Amino acid sequence: MSSCEQRTLVLSAFPAEADAVLAHTTLDSNPVRIANRRHFYLGSIAGKKVIVAMTFIGMVNATNATETALSTFTCASGISIGAVVFSGVAGGAARTSIGDVAIPAQWTLDKGKTFMPVDPGMLATAQTLAVTLSPVNYLGDPLCLCRHTPKFVIADLHRQPQLFVGGDGMSSDNNNGQAFPCVPNSGNVFGCQPCTAPDRSLLYTGNFFQAIGPWILHGLLSNLNIQTGQNPAFDAVDQETAAAQAVANAHGVPFLGIRGISDGPGDPLHLPDFPFQFFFYKQIAADNAALVTEAFLQSWPGA
Repeated sequence: MSSCEQRTLVLSAFPAEADAVLAHTTLDSNPVRIANRRHFYLGSIAGKKVIVAMTFIGMVNATNATETALSTFTCASGISIGAVVFSGVAGGAARTSIGDVAIPAQWTLDKGKTFMPVDPGMLATAQTLAVTLSPVNYLGDPLCLCRHTPKFVIADLHRQPQLFVGGDGMSSDNNNGQAFPCVPNSGNVFGCQPCTAPDRSLLYTGNFFQAIGPWILHGLLSNLNIQTGQNPAFDAVDQETAAAQAVANAHGVPFLGIRGISDGPGDPLHLPDFPFQFFFYKQIAADNAALVTEAFLQSWPGA
């Protein structure tokens, strides 16, 4: 009988989030797998075998990436996915402030009409975590210029960010049902690969050519309708988590979402809401989410 190795799929939407996760990842000697034009990176975090992948931004991309991963990594390939964790950034409001990390107990795709609970065993482990989060926001590598970017402090929150486990999260779509196109070589938000990807290539175009036409025709105007108000009903608001969870649930795979807060209350500089706070604080949010992801994987007895 052939062996089937189980790994945890760790998803992030855009390069800064994925790079924060990869900073905690020891890659395998032959780490890259490619399926449906998507790149997956095999390695380990805190001793747990993982598959790290970027979904690209938005619910359609999150759905497609999660479905690709779960249909590619099966026992027939020798590696299966035993659980899914989403590590990234989000807007906050209910209890959460910039720099905090939220692990909601349930997520909604329809603004709170219905909810999907996360895996109870994973949530129970999350409730035991004690993680010291960073109050310092670094510049990161916004242009994806180099693999080892020196850390340059751009803000200090002057308070200790907190981890909030439980509560509600919401994912919504600003793209009118279209896939948001990544843009080749466009930095650590809109780019198509992590800046530190072992196979990073200036020629990799992600979903740009497949998505740009339909998105311009059907999704551009709706995407410009930026929601700046904070929603006090939710600890975390993003564009991917619940979509990825819906796919994981359909496959019977345990799921947990971990989101650092990049915009919302607690801004010492009093910048305008999204997208201004997001672009300024995305690094501390991504870094703190990745810290919690590592701590979770170290404590969790699962896949």
